[in-house]
Amino acid sequence: MENAKRINCEEALRCLAAYLDKAVSGEDLETLEDHINTCLDCCDKLEFSRKLDVVVKERLRDEPLPEGLEQRIRRALPG
Repeated sequence: MENAKRINCEEALRCLAAYLDKAVSGEDLETLEDHINTCLDCCDKLEFSRKLDVVVKERLRDEPLPEGLEQRIRRALPG
C-alpha cells in the first residue's frame, strides 16, 4: 500500500542528518524514503551527505575534542 503522506524537497532535506543517524522511524521514515526513492535531486543530496559523513568521520577519528566542548554540549542539552 502506498504511503498517503507526502513531503516536499525542503522537508526531506531537513531530515537527512537525522536519517543518516538512523534517528527517523515509523511513518516519518516511510514518508522520507518514499520521497528519496522518487526524487533524483534528494537522492543525490543523500548520497553526497553519506560520502561527506564518511570523510568527516575518517578525518576526525583520532582528533580529540577541544577542551570543554563535551561539557558545554551536555549543559546545552535539555533534561
